[in-house]
Amino acid sequence: MSAHESNWTLRRLHVGDLPAPEALRAREHAEACEACGAVLRSLSEQQSAFEAEVPFERFEAGVERALARQSKASAEPATRATWARPLMLVAASVFVLVLVRPLLENDGASGTVTRPVAGNRLKGGVGAELRIGGGVEPQRVASVDAPEALRPGDRVRLGYTPEAHRYVAALSVDAQGEVTPLYPESGDSLAVEPGAGQHWLPESVEFTGAGTERVVLVLTDAPVSMDVLSDAARKSFAAAGRDVTRMAPLDVAGEQTQWILLKP
Repeated sequence: MSAHESNWTLRRLHVGDLPAPEALRAREHAEACEACGAVLRSLSEQQSAFEAEVPFERFEAGVERALARQSKASAEPATRATWARPLMLVAASVFVLVLVRPLLENDGASGTVTRPVAGNRLKGGVGAELRIGGGVEPQRVASVDAPEALRPGDRVRLGYTPEAHRYVAALSVDAQGEVTPLYPESGDSLAVEPGAGQHWLPESVEFTGAGTERVVLVLTDAPVSMDVLSDAARKSFAAAGRDVTRMAPLDVAGEQTQWILLKP
């Protein structure tokens, strides 16, 4: 039997994934063992550095924006409100965009270590990343290989490395097939930010409701209408038998990355 806890056990202890009796035993050992204690401290330092890379905005501004939208809708003519209100409610059940100053400080010193996943590396060296944070849990990177469970209060930010591509867009599809343009909300896809390396789309997104949500990020050489992307997403959803977890890549030019999120 080893005199030290395995790295796997210490990582599970750090993320709170050990059963209570095993966690108590491992923590007592780490407190008495300099080597294992050093590993735990290193995991905390790694998480703090990870979270400092990408700020998440405060949620209160998202509430303010949602209320502003509702006030604007209520001030419009009644003839439009008869159809605009149901659409607004559907949209409100999908996501909230948060628009206030970045939360530059870490979420706390008790962060946990994340999986070493840096996003999906696509053909041509293009990379994409969906990072989850802003809730009570430390930041983490969503896997592209398996569904990612969201916790209450979690928000996401989307990052990309454009390489030679010039435009970027993102949308989501829920379990009912409702397509929500995220970046941008309408019009054509966004011009990528200049410069090499990874860039982050502005704001953070909070998905509400329950069930499964598929997020799609697309990088293209020419601007693409969000209407075209949304239509391609609906066709993919229908072709998958209306199963959002089985959707194929959208039938559009360019390169794309997809994540499946499980809303609480």
